[in-house]
Amino acid sequence: TEISAGRSVTLSCQLYSYDRVSCDNWIRSEELQLFWVNQAGVKLMRSDSRYQISAPGHCIITLTTTLLNEDDNR
Repeated sequence: TEISAGRSVTLSCQLYSYDRVSCDNWIRSEELQLFWVNQAGVKLMRSDSRYQISAPGHCIITLTTTLLNEDDNR
């Protein structure tokens, strides 16, 4: 995908766990949570209309956004 203002981009992150422990069980037992942050380290919220965040399970999360000029192609 060409990264430029006005284009939509989707990022996906998946957590893998040890062979004998399912990822879902590991996340629950360790009370871990996957989430996206901006460059300043601030958690992106699902309520922010600029970002579409989905987490179909505990171990995978996707972020879709349309880039703006002020994003400077990042």
